[in-house]
Amino acid sequence: MTFDVVVLGATGFTGRLACEYLAQRAQKGDVKPVSWAMAGRDLQKLEGIKGELPEVAKEVPLLKVDVKKIEELKEIAKKAKVILNFAGSPYADKALPVVEACASNGCCYVDITGEAPFAKTSAELYDAKAKETKSLILHMCGFDSIPCDIAAFMVAKEMRKRYGMGCSKIRAAVLKTSVGVSGGTIYSGIHMLTTDQENAEAWKDPYGMEPPGGLRGPDRCDGGDTNLPRWDELNERWVMMSPLSNPSVRTVRRSNALMGYEYGQGLSYGEGMAVPGPVSGWLGTTAMGMVVLSLALFPTRWALQRWVLPAPGQGPSRKTLEEGYFTVRTVGRGEKEVDGKNPTVAAQVQSGSGGDPGYKCTALMAVESALCCALQRSACAEGGVHTPASGLGQTLVDRLNDAGMKLFVEPRTEVQEVVLAEG
Repeated sequence: MTFDVVVLGATGFTGRLACEYLAQRAQKGDVKPVSWAMAGRDLQKLEGIKGELPEVAKEVPLLKVDVKKIEELKEIAKKAKVILNFAGSPYADKALPVVEACASNGCCYVDITGEAPFAKTSAELYDAKAKETKSLILHMCGFDSIPCDIAAFMVAKEMRKRYGMGCSKIRAAVLKTSVGVSGGTIYSGIHMLTTDQENAEAWKDPYGMEPPGGLRGPDRCDGGDTNLPRWDELNERWVMMSPLSNPSVRTVRRSNALMGYEYGQGLSYGEGMAVPGPVSGWLGTTAMGMVVLSLALFPTRWALQRWVLPAPGQGPSRKTLEEGYFTVRTVGRGEKEVDGKNPTVAAQVQSGSGGDPGYKCTALMAVESALCCALQRSACAEGGVHTPASGLGQTLVDRLNDAGMKLFVEPRTEVQEVVLAEG
């Protein structure tokens, strides 16, 4: 039997939400049917998760597989169009065999990692093989880093459409968000802070995920020019460093490189999180630094893990999952002047009915990324290790809108209309 999607790590917190999403999707009469299966090490736990799903999922097959056994993974990859992998926390020490199995068998791969070193290692090891077998490997398909990656794609595409030029600068701002925290996310962060990893420089180098031969660019940090609280002239508001920025800025810069610098050669890209003003920006930056320091130092980390932090597999309440939200606004400035003014284009990515960005909406984004590969393969990149934007592009934009999120390019302002008319 061949499956459209196999959900690996289905007993984990976000994996369970992905299974819920697939089951709820199947209840709708106006969507294309999807054949899917749940996979993991413990069939009894998988059976328990399946028992909590809607009746339509009662016949979903269960597949026993150990992510450390490559032959078992290859057998799964031979049966699937896509493996949707949630077996991380962290991905660095679990997921490379899954990528290998997919790349070796022409099976597509999707995950929700936010680990830049792992993504770089995956590309170094398996990009060539994936291109040979036409396996599309997609990392960063959750809140890290679809909103910012796809928003930049939309802005650059619209800049070409409206004005026939690339962008000299793109800035993304998280305007508002309400997000819960899970043990898996925290433990992945701790792993990156405390463990020697292959390609560890990828999360320090602003262009750490660039493909071989990449041209790099002018950016010195995640914010583009600075990580300190600053006035974002394109979004016209104060911003501070965003917790999202480490993986997503590298993903956007990789997208631009993989797409032949369609966004703009010499593009400066940066991200921030909107704050009311400079004082709140400095307070927020200080607080974020203290959290990172407390997780990096053993005594405070031990105390937090012992008494405060959720364990892997634990996550936000159902109320938090349903009521969470986010809005990302991204603005690009054209690389050329039109009648003495560089035009701008803005796009937004909003959670819509997707719920909590880090978990419920992440499950939605990951599943829809996998369905791009399973149901619309010819509309995606041919093969290799890609980003959501370079691998899926407009196909993903359309699917996310259909799924209840809101992705759109803002209308031209009066100034832009005048510039366009006079040009």
